[in-house]
Amino acid sequence: MRATNTIRTEAVENGNTAKNVALFLAAPFIGLAYAVMLPFVGMAMLIWTAGKALVAAGAVGYVVRLLKGVALLVAAPFIGLVYAVTFPFVGIAMLLWTAVNALAATLAKIEMPGLHGMAPNYRLA
Repeated sequence: MRATNTIRTEAVENGNTAKNVALFLAAPFIGLAYAVMLPFVGMAMLIWTAGKALVAAGAVGYVVRLLKGVALLVAAPFIGLVYAVTFPFVGIAMLLWTAVNALAATLAKIEMPGLHGMAPNYRLA
């Protein structure tokens, strides 16, 4: 004769229906957040692991020099853009400076008859 075991199951009501519905509605957005963050987390883990390996190998100085070059390579177009935008204003300012200096030199050569005999109102020490 063979013994049969029966398992009884009963539904458990614990009063968390609102919580379950909220989790049900939020689950797609939580999954989307995980999917969006996955590349960033993976890249951070890769950088962290590579950093530990470089420190262990003693190649930090080489990496710093390499990253400096890469940073300058990335920054170069933006620095060039700043120069291209500001150079017309710098050129105009230089032309105005030259014009003012030329005008001042020209005015210094002009003799004014009424001011010939006047002495300055200050004394040099």
